[in-house]
Amino acid sequence: MRRLLPLAAFALLAAPAAVAAQVQLLGGGGLGRPFGDFSDAAGSGWHALVGMQVSVPAIPIALRADGTYHSFAAPTGLPGSSMLAGAASLVVSLPGVGLVPYFLGGIGQYRVSLDQSGVDPVTDNGFHGAFGVNIGAMGFGGFAELRVVNVSQSAGDARFLTATFGLRL
Repeated sequence: MRRLLPLAAFALLAAPAAVAAQVQLLGGGGLGRPFGDFSDAAGSGWHALVGMQVSVPAIPIALRADGTYHSFAAPTGLPGSSMLAGAASLVVSLPGVGLVPYFLGGIGQYRVSLDQSGVDPVTDNGFHGAFGVNIGAMGFGGFAELRVVNVSQSAGDARFLTATFGLRL
């Protein structure tokens, strides 16, 4: 019993450190490809992403907030478009060593601008889902992610797929 008392005291003192939230900064970029009706109005493009993820060790669920800038090429005879987005997501990590797969889903606000004078930007709500993989150990490393985005617009939903590669700090 005397041997268990110091061990129990150590476990109680170490518990708050083990459940402290870990914050990771994310940065990356990649390619985007519209599909559905949106592909008639926009071509392939690129995007840049910055974000922050908050997680608790030993719990496979995290919260992520990210901002992205998307630029889509113009089909012949139409103006190009850009999109500034802010999103909040829930991230569920699967077990893994070195490579840690995850699923992500959330909601966001998307401000769409046409590269044409006289047309005001429009802000709409949307949702997204993704599958990705974290690479590296101890919270540092890289990530790769495929995300499907649906922006609800009055003229029809804008849907696109992004492939993102980035770093986690």
